Amino acid sequence: MGGAGCHPQHVPQSGGATGFPITYYPRMAAPSTAGRDQADRFEADDRARRQAEWRLTWAITGIVMLISFVFGWIIATGEPWMGGVQGIVNSALISIPVCRFELAGRRWPVLRAIRDWPFSTLLLAKIALYLVLIVVATQFTRLLMRPLDPQTLGFDRTFFQILVFAGIMSLLVNAVIEVGRLLGFSVLRDLVTGRYHRPRREERVFLLIDMKSSTVVAERLDDLDYHKLLNAFFRDVTDAALDHDATIHKYVGDEAILTWRAEDALTQARCVLCAFSVRKRILAKAREYERRFGMVPEYRAALHIGTVVAGEMGDLKREIAFVGDTVNTAARLLSASREIGSDIVASMTLLDRMELPSWMARERVASIALRGKQQAVPLAGLKIA
Repeated sequence: MGGAGCHPQHVPQSGGATGFPITYYPRMAAPSTAGRDQADRFEADDRARRQAEWRLTWAITGIVMLISFVFGWIIATGEPWMGGVQGIVNSALISIPVCRFELAGRRWPVLRAIRDWPFSTLLLAKIALYLVLIVVATQFTRLLMRPLDPQTLGFDRTFFQILVFAGIMSLLVNAVIEVGRLLGFSVLRDLVTGRYHRPRREERVFLLIDMKSSTVVAERLDDLDYHKLLNAFFRDVTDAALDHDATIHKYVGDEAILTWRAEDALTQARCVLCAFSVRKRILAKAREYERRFGMVPEYRAALHIGTVVAGEMGDLKREIAFVGDTVNTAARLLSASREIGSDIVASMTLLDRMELPSWMARERVASIALRGKQQAVPLAGLKIA
C-alpha cells in the first residue's frame, strides 16, 4: 500500500484506545505543490456556497412566480395577462428577499445576534417583517403597473386577496427551507422525487467528524452550555457540508455523519476538503468560542468509500437509511486515528481514487486490522503541507 520500496513494520500493541493491531508504513512524500494554494481553495469554497444559495433562491423564486402568474390571471379585474404579469413582479419582489433572509441571513451579524431568541419571539419578528415586506412590495407593484393597468392604491378587496396569497406563499417558502435544513435539501429532494422509495445499491463516501475530549468538556460545562457548544460546533460542520455539497446523514451524540454519492465526493476532492473546511470555520470563530465556552473545540475525522444499500425507512418519521459495512468501517478508522496520531484520516481505498490538492499531504500510512475482516484496512493521516 505504500508503493514500491515501502516495507511495513508491525508495531505490537498492549491495548490502546482501540485495541487494533496496527502496521505502520514509511512516511509518503507530499504531493506536488503546483496548483492553487489553500487560501484560494477556501475562498472558492465560500463562493461555491453562495452560488448554491443563489441557485436555490432562483429555483424557489421561479416556482413562486409561475404560481403567482396563475393567481394574478384569475383575480385580474382588467386584462388577465396584465394580472399575471403583476403577479410575477410582485412575487419576485417578495420571494427573493425572503429566500435570501432564510438562506444567507445566518451570516449577517445582526441576525446572528438574534438567532438565540426564543422561538415564539423570533417567529413573531419574522411574521412582522414578512408583513411589512408584502405590503410594501404589493403597493410598489401596483404603482409600477398603474400606467399599463389603471388601479387603485387603496386597501381594497384585491389588495387583501394579494396579501393573503403572498402570506401563504411566504410561509410555504419558509417551510420548505426549514424542512430542507432539517433533513438536508438533497434528502428532501430525494424524498419528494421518490429516488429511494425502493432500496438501491450506491457507492458512497462517508465522513465522520467527532469532537475531541467531549466527555471532559461536558463535565466542565453545565448541560445547557454543553448543548450550546455542540450546537455551535455542528453549525460549523453544517456550513462546511453546504460548502462541499455534502448531505448531513445524522448527528450521534458529539459526532456528525456526512455523506456524498461517490462521483460527487471525488470531484475536486470535495470530501477531503470538507474535513479541513470545518477547522477553518472553527478557527474563524475562535474568539467567540473562547468567550462563550472558555475553549475552542477540536475534532477528529475519518473518511471511507464503499457500497451501501440506500432506501427510505420508517413510517411516522421517515429518513434515508444507509445499510452496509462502510459506515462501520469509517467509525473504526475514526477510532484508529488516535493510534497513528492524525486528526484527519482516510482509507487508502478512497485516497487512491482522487488527487489531493497541492497544499495537502499524506502524513502517515498505516494498516489496521478490524474485527470481522480477514484483511487489514490501509489508511493515511492527512495534513496541510
